[in-house]
Order: sequence, then C-alpha cells, then structure tokens
Amino acid sequence: MTPNFLVIGAPKCGTTSLYYYLRQHPDVYLPVQKELHYFSFANLRENANGPGDEQILSSLCASSDEYNKHYAAVGSEQSIGDISPSYLYYGVQENIRRELGAVKIVVMLRNPIDKAYSQYMHLVRDQRETLPFYEALLAEESRIEQRWSDIWRYAESSLYADRLQAYMDCFGYENVHVIIFDEFINDSQSVMVSLFEFLNIDKDVPIDTEKTYNRTGKARSIVVANFLNRPNLIKSFVKTITPDAWRIALRLKIMDSNTAEKKEIDSRSLEYLREYFKQDTEQLEQLIGKSLVWTGK
Repeated sequence: MTPNFLVIGAPKCGTTSLYYYLRQHPDVYLPVQKELHYFSFANLRENANGPGDEQILSSLCASSDEYNKHYAAVGSEQSIGDISPSYLYYGVQENIRRELGAVKIVVMLRNPIDKAYSQYMHLVRDQRETLPFYEALLAEESRIEQRWSDIWRYAESSLYADRLQAYMDCFGYENVHVIIFDEFINDSQSVMVSLFEFLNIDKDVPIDTEKTYNRTGKARSIVVANFLNRPNLIKSFVKTITPDAWRIALRLKIMDSNTAEKKEIDSRSLEYLREYFKQDTEQLEQLIGKSLVWTGK
C-alpha cells in the first residue's frame, strides 16, 4: 500500500501536532517516523551545506524500497498518509503525481512572520543558529547560494502563494485542503472534523487535541540540546535496543521540557518581514478565497 494523502507543509505550522492527532483515528495510517521526505530527498541532498544539515539528511528516506517499508504494516486503514513538510517548498508535486497518482493534498499555513521566526528559534534551540534574527535574515541570500537547507531560509521558505498554486494546478483545487494555523490552535476540534470530511473518514471519532508538540524557543540547557542534536555513542546504543516509537516520543518530551518561552521578534525584523510578505499574502488570499487573520482585516 502507498499513501493516498500527503501533508506537504509548511514547517513550523503545526504538522507535528497534526501527526499525533491523526494517529488517534482508527481509519488513518501514518508511519512511526513522522517525516520521510522521500519525494524531496534529491532536493534536500543538494541543499545540505548548513551546520547540521548532513546529520538531518541521514535520517530521511532515500529510496522507493525504503519508503515502501514504512507502509508494510498498513492494515484496514482507509487513509494512508505521508507528512513531510519539505514537499511544499521544493515543489515536488510532479514527482508525487507520477508515483502515487491522484492523491489528496493537505497544507498547513501560518502567519509567515511567525513561521519565519519560529523556524529561526528552532535552530537556536538546536544550537545550530548563532546569528541574531535580523542578521540571519540578511544572510539568507548568501546561505541559499551556498545551498544551506530550506530550514535556514526563514523568509524565502515562508512565501506560500506560488507554491500552493502549483499543487492546486497539479492535483485540482478540490483535492487540496488548506489549514490555517491560527484556526488549528484556536479550534482544533473543528479543524480536525473538517479534515476528516476531506479525507472521507468518520468525522465523529473523538480526538485528544489538548497537547501541542514541537514548540520552539531557546534551550534551557545547552548540554541537553547538544546531546539531543549531535551524534554520540549513548544515542547510538539506545537506538539499537529501543523501539522507534518509544525513542521518538521520549526525544520530543525531553525537547519540550528543555524549551523556554521564546522572546518577541525585534521591531527591525518585524518591519522588514511585513514588507517582504505583503504581496505574497495578498496573492494567497485571492488563491484560497478568504481573508487571512494575520493581515488584521
């Protein structure tokens, strides 16, 4: 069996929480490893020159045989999913269509300023980003030229409209379901019901949406952050003796407890990003046919 729906992004827009909510539904199958990035692996491999990029690359899915193994345990589930947030950015819709056919597409979108800053704080937490936010924004063009991965492209990777349009053109507007992050946070139950209707599965299954996952902020302990995010013998040993699901859940729990509340974005970066995203947001509103809450309209 292969996936018949994909959550294509965007990063830092709630995809980890969505993964754990979807796994509670008996008609949904998702692999133990949340993000496979199979259809974008070639793109990711070509853009892995930033600090820590190679280590991340080593955990992803590089071949069709490896990809199919993640779905070997599919049983009677109707909706089989792949949640890989890099698919939106790298525009791999043709790769997906060629291999999987006419699948359903789900995309989660967030205020691009908040997303960009959350992405930045994610790398600060993981001890990979050392620049202040505004300096990192100014360094973005150089990092792109040097082929650092998309996680470093805080602003450029938060432009949605053209990338979403490409998926709608490929799979049909009616087969693309957009979830707005603010609505997901404020009324997650209604958002999940709407998603279940889109996937044509039982919408009345109770889902626990109280917990949020993969928060970003500065690390409370640098020692703990380095342990979690850098190769070491203890982690290698634990990997050989523990189930994947248990190990992944434990890592998320430790990361969450080691994450402090993030600071507010500075005014200079805020003004820069407001201008940067203005046209794209207007285009996105036209594309999805609704005013976006982050525009203040």
